[in-house]
Amino acid sequence: MKFPYNAFHGHAPRSVTRYDMHQPRQLIILGRATAIEYQSDKVNGGGDGRKNVFRHKFAPGTILAMDERAKGQLYIIGKRLKVTSAGIEN
Repeated sequence: MKFPYNAFHGHAPRSVTRYDMHQPRQLIILGRATAIEYQSDKVNGGGDGRKNVFRHKFAPGTILAMDERAKGQLYIIGKRLKVTSAGIEN
């Protein structure tokens, strides 16, 4: 299931960028993920449509991992972690 871009940002994407994603066979755990900050122009979830920095604190037990090739893919894994129109939720 794809999460719609416009539900998060409040508008259609201006362009589309494709990334080649590796599907790992194993993940290497780096440690506990405590929070993430990201810059977005999201409208839903408290944004006003201008670029802002949003900080999300993760629930205990959320981990940060990387793929076995160590080629730039990081994974944030949490039992109840999801992205909704409001943003990242635990």
